Amino acid sequence: MSPLERRYRRLLRLLPATHRTARGEELLGLLLDLDDGRRHPSRHETLNIIALAIRLRLTTPVTTAALTTGLSSLLVAAGTQPAGGTLDLFTGAVLATDMPAVISDWPELVVLGLLPLAPLIAWLCGTTRTALTLQAIFLTFTVGWFVLDLLNGADMGTNFGQQLFAYAVPVSILVLLAIADRERWTVPRPRLFWWALVPLGILAWKGTGEWGRHGVYVLDAVPTVIGILAAAAAAVAAAFAVRRHRPAVMVGVGLTGFLTGWLIPDPLLVNTAMQHFDGQPLPLAILIAVVAATMTGIGHLARRRIPRSSPHQREPMSS
Repeated sequence: MSPLERRYRRLLRLLPATHRTARGEELLGLLLDLDDGRRHPSRHETLNIIALAIRLRLTTPVTTAALTTGLSSLLVAAGTQPAGGTLDLFTGAVLATDMPAVISDWPELVVLGLLPLAPLIAWLCGTTRTALTLQAIFLTFTVGWFVLDLLNGADMGTNFGQQLFAYAVPVSILVLLAIADRERWTVPRPRLFWWALVPLGILAWKGTGEWGRHGVYVLDAVPTVIGILAAAAAAVAAAFAVRRHRPAVMVGVGLTGFLTGWLIPDPLLVNTAMQHFDGQPLPLAILIAVVAATMTGIGHLARRRIPRSSPHQREPMSS
């Protein structure tokens, strides 16, 4: 095997296994003909393989289910936050002495609280392109307002790191909606579950508003516990993924998982859990995604355990 072929075979491992089995050798031969005489794959063909791998893996059932679940979770968490904040505003967030000014502006406040629900409602109704358009409008308006304030000197003390982190969720939603529109993704089943999360999400934001006024603290042991769980999950996944040298792979992957799970959550907990009450929807989105994934897994296991009746089986005749 030539060095060029060996390197191209490594690149082709990025493609899904089914595609490699069906067209892998044909694609390899074409690539070897295009780069005949070279020792390394050309940059153009390498980028084409990576782009093809991303596009193919986005269309697999598992990836589609994971991404649509994540998109729905982000939309619920981000869309219900303003409505929950508005509800909290009228039910305890403002002192009684300041309530007359709030009540006088209640139409504007209610509209501003309900408008961010529009992309979520459009997505749940199956109109992905409408949801994409609304999300693009809202994101453009939000970023434009921030830029104008920055130019006018109103946000000179802004922490740009936290600001970029705050824009990560709406930008991620916009990107996922664009992919969903292109790939014709739909809301994960059961759709009633996601509709029920709309009022529940609003109530959850109301509850976190109440909790946040009394302060919330993350225990020091939480990053360590997450690190142990990440190490165990990574080690188990490695044990199933490899066949040779399992003990060494499990130890190496487990140690890497522990360090990753211990180092990454520490700043994340400070920037998300502690600021969850300042309008950060990511923790709630993660919680919703975990619940949805758990329900899906339980549903699949239940369907596998239920024996399917044969079409040739007939009901016993009554005497």
